[in-house]
Amino acid sequence: MANICIVRVRSNHELVWRLPRPLRAVSPYLPGRVSSFLSGIDGMPFLSQMTSYYLAALGEEAARRLGADHSFRVIEDREESIEIPDDADLVLMTANTPAAPATYRVADRIRRRGVPVAIGGIHASMLPAEAAQHADSVVVGEAEGAMDALLADFAALGRPRDRYRGGRGTALDRLPAPRWPRPPERDACPWIVPVQTSRGCRNACAFCSTTRHQGPARRHRPVEEIVAEIRGYIESGFLGPEKLVFFTDNNIVCDTDHRTGRRDDAYARSLFAALEPLGIQWAGQGEISVADDPGALELMARSGCHLLLVGFESLDQRNLGTVGKVGNRTEDYVRRIEALHRHGARIIGCFILGMDNDTTDVFDRTAEFIEEHIDVPQISVLTPFPGTALFSRMEREGRILHRDWSRYDITHVVFRPSGMSPEELDAGHREMLRRVFRWDKMLGRATRAALRRVEPCVPPETRRSRLKSTLAPNLVYASLGWVEPDEAAGTDVGGTRPARDVVHAA
Repeated sequence: MANICIVRVRSNHELVWRLPRPLRAVSPYLPGRVSSFLSGIDGMPFLSQMTSYYLAALGEEAARRLGADHSFRVIEDREESIEIPDDADLVLMTANTPAAPATYRVADRIRRRGVPVAIGGIHASMLPAEAAQHADSVVVGEAEGAMDALLADFAALGRPRDRYRGGRGTALDRLPAPRWPRPPERDACPWIVPVQTSRGCRNACAFCSTTRHQGPARRHRPVEEIVAEIRGYIESGFLGPEKLVFFTDNNIVCDTDHRTGRRDDAYARSLFAALEPLGIQWAGQGEISVADDPGALELMARSGCHLLLVGFESLDQRNLGTVGKVGNRTEDYVRRIEALHRHGARIIGCFILGMDNDTTDVFDRTAEFIEEHIDVPQISVLTPFPGTALFSRMEREGRILHRDWSRYDITHVVFRPSGMSPEELDAGHREMLRRVFRWDKMLGRATRAALRRVEPCVPPETRRSRLKSTLAPNLVYASLGWVEPDEAAGTDVGGTRPARDVVHAA
C-alpha cells in the first residue's frame, strides 16, 4: 500500500471570498454573529477547482484495476502553508502557469525529503523540459492516459518513469466523479459545484491554450452520465438549492468552427433538455451567438441557466480578427445581450485590454459599455501564455518583457503593447478596476438584474435571489483587486519593483 498525496498550490489568482482590509480589521469588534460570519467566509473559495479531487478519483479507479491498495489524499493550500505528511510515498502535483513557480518550489522541498514527485497539468504539458527540472516525472497531456502506467511503474520500480504522455482520449465516457470530501470540508464547494461535460475547441484563438492542450476535436461526456453525477450530488445533500452547478466547458452552448462557419448545438440541446427535470441552477461559459437561436435560448432558460460567462474580449472588430476571435461581431453585442437578459441569464462579460489596436481610449470605452450592458465584469490584461500562438508571435517580435510565470495571471503586463506603453496599460487597467467595482456600481448592476423583465419560459426566481446571485460574483471579482501580489512575484514593467498592490484574474 502506498500513501499518495495529490497537491495543488493555491495562489492569489483564484475566485475566493476576500474581505477588504478595512473590514477585516474591524470585523473582530462587530456583533458576534456578524463577526463570526465574516471570519467564516474570508478566504473561502467561491468557485472550487475540481482538478485535484478528480485526480483522486482517477487514481482510486486505476489502483483498483491494478489490484493495489493505495490511499489518495488531496492537499490544497498556499505555498507557505502546505504540509506533506511524513508517511507520503508519492506526490502528484498539477499547476497552471501563474502557480508554476510556487509549485516548483514546493516540489523541490518535497524531493529533498526523498519523496518522488510527478508534475502534470497545462503548464507542464506546454513546457515539460522546464517542469522536469523540479520533478522526478512529468505527465504531458490528459491524466486518463497516464495514471495506470504511472501507478504500475511506481509499484514495480518504487518511482515513476521520467515522462508520461497521456495524450487525448477519444471519448469521455465512464469518467469518475471528483472525489469531493464527505462530509464537505470548509473549502469544498460551499457555493458552486463544478461539473465537466466536454473538452477541446476548434477555434484556436491566439491567446487561448485550450486547442493546443485539449485538441481541436470536441469530445463530450454522455448526457446520461452527467445527469447521474448531478443527481448523485443532490441525493447525497452535496448539491442543494443554495448552490449553483458550474459547467467547466469553455463553450457549453454549442460546438463551433468559425473558420468554416460550422455551428452545432445538438449536444447542448440534449444536455439542456436532460437538466430541466433536475430543477438545478447553473452557470457556464458560452459564446454569445446562442442569442440568435430562440429555441436554444428557451431550452437553456428552462434548464436553469443563471449566469453565462461570455468572452466579448474587445469592442474593436480589428482586435478580434487579430487574435482569431472571428465568431464575435461587435455590432451584434447589444442585441444579443438583451436576448440573453430576457431569458434570465446574467452575463459575466470578459474583456481583454492591450490588444494591438488598443490605445489609451480603450479604458473609457470599455468601462462605459460595461456600465450600460454587463452584469458582472471580468477585466483582464492580454497575456501571452506559453504554448499559445500569441506567445510565439510576441516572442518573434521581441515583445515579451520577462518569463516570471507568477506574473502571467492576466493582471500584470508581461509584454510590450502596440498602442501604448506597458506603464499606461498597467495604470489604465488599475483605474478601470476601481471604476467598475465601486460599491454603487456593483449594487446598481445587481439591482438592474433583479428588476429585469424576463420571458415566461424562465423558471420563477425572486428579485432578492436575482440581486444576490448578481451581487455575489461582482464582490468576488472586485475582491481580486484587494489582494497583495505574491511575495515571490517578479518585477514590474520597469523591472525594479512589484507592479502594484492589486491582482485581477479569472
